[in-house]
Amino acid sequence: MVKMDCLRGMMLLSMVALFINAAGFQQTQAQIAEGKSKWLGSAYADDQEERFLNYWNQITPENSGKWGSVEGSRDQYNWTQLDEAYNRAIGNSLPFRFHVLVWGRQQPQWVRDLPQDEQLEELREWFEAVAERYPEIDYLEVVNEPINDPPTTTGANANDEGSGGYYEALGGSGETGWDWVINAFQMARDIFPSSVKLMINEYGIVSSSSRVQQYLGIVNLLKERGLIDGIGAQAHAFSNGGSSESSTSPNTMRNNLNTLGESGLPLQITELDIDGDPNGSDDESDELQLERYQRIFPVFWEHPKVEGVTLWGWLPGMWRSPQEAYIFNGRPRPAMEWLQDYVDTANVEVNVSLEEPGFELPRGYALHQNYPNPFNPSTEISYQLPVASSVSIVVYDLTGRKIKTLLNSQQSSGSHSVTFNANGMPTGVYFYEIKAGAFRQVKRMTLIK
Repeated sequence: MVKMDCLRGMMLLSMVALFINAAGFQQTQAQIAEGKSKWLGSAYADDQEERFLNYWNQITPENSGKWGSVEGSRDQYNWTQLDEAYNRAIGNSLPFRFHVLVWGRQQPQWVRDLPQDEQLEELREWFEAVAERYPEIDYLEVVNEPINDPPTTTGANANDEGSGGYYEALGGSGETGWDWVINAFQMARDIFPSSVKLMINEYGIVSSSSRVQQYLGIVNLLKERGLIDGIGAQAHAFSNGGSSESSTSPNTMRNNLNTLGESGLPLQITELDIDGDPNGSDDESDELQLERYQRIFPVFWEHPKVEGVTLWGWLPGMWRSPQEAYIFNGRPRPAMEWLQDYVDTANVEVNVSLEEPGFELPRGYALHQNYPNPFNPSTEISYQLPVASSVSIVVYDLTGRKIKTLLNSQQSSGSHSVTFNANGMPTGVYFYEIKAGAFRQVKRMTLIK
């Protein structure tokens, strides 16, 4: 009898566990960035849902928050998938970023040919419906891709029935050149609770200094009016050096993030993916993706203005599956195993308070965090000199014993880097020190073999 009662109890507990898992409100292991100063999330969709809470501690709906997905027919709303993403975030106290109110893609086809006054009325109804249904949104992408995909009916959008076509209804270019963006943000500020942080989002930013300046121009217009709380940079593989389409260097991305940081606003990496090698063997694809992650991800994670990073999918079925950008395929791929170790050990600085002075390009000496970190067997150490200087860079172990002198010479002003190769050295924590004129700084790095 006792044995039967125990059996019934175990069955009951198993059923409860299954129910909780089905509802998506149980975390069965520590998430990659749990307890860290920054969050690490992923796009959320039906094909990205499995084991989600085991790894990610921030949620962004991939497609279910786009107007065309919710209101494909006028005044008929389908909130099902968006509800699931939102409830999973709120039920697990995870940051939720809404994607997206205004865009020039995946908009309701019926809105495109309405008179402008009706378009504006429908836009307001859309904003109000989202605000009423999801009052605990943390971050709200008001406008997505204002530079690349505005909601027009001309140019590349001439034959796109899902472009929205309400660009002029929102004010068009107007006096500022970006009145439609300003008016969208003003509407959002008027409708959503003050606790909701308003964001802008765009691609091609991390790879192009000219695009950064254009983007920053929009941001500053919004900032002058008190309409923006954060900046999104998508960082897809085609622009971050993580694919055969892109040769962007880590230094280029770091400098562009520095420029965005001059706004004084926090940054988010909103849509990150890094490809494997679909033309190679499984091992070759794993190896290439791992190398790319080690080179690219630390630039974003260690930047002091970046408050969090969102992968744009992590399982097969994600949008860059043909490029093998997923990092879990029945088991973690090597890039994901590295990512878990790296986030666990990386030292990051967070400086995202809106009350603090704007972050500027270094006007003095600077020593950057090495990348990749952790590393095996080599890593790159970058530094910046405002004037020509005599520079030494030395590596020490935990006991303070000098391991290697990497540099001891006169250097010109500008950005420089040096490679440290740890072949033959044991796994462990090491320190590297720069001395240049009166400047001295020490940083920590981790070798994992």
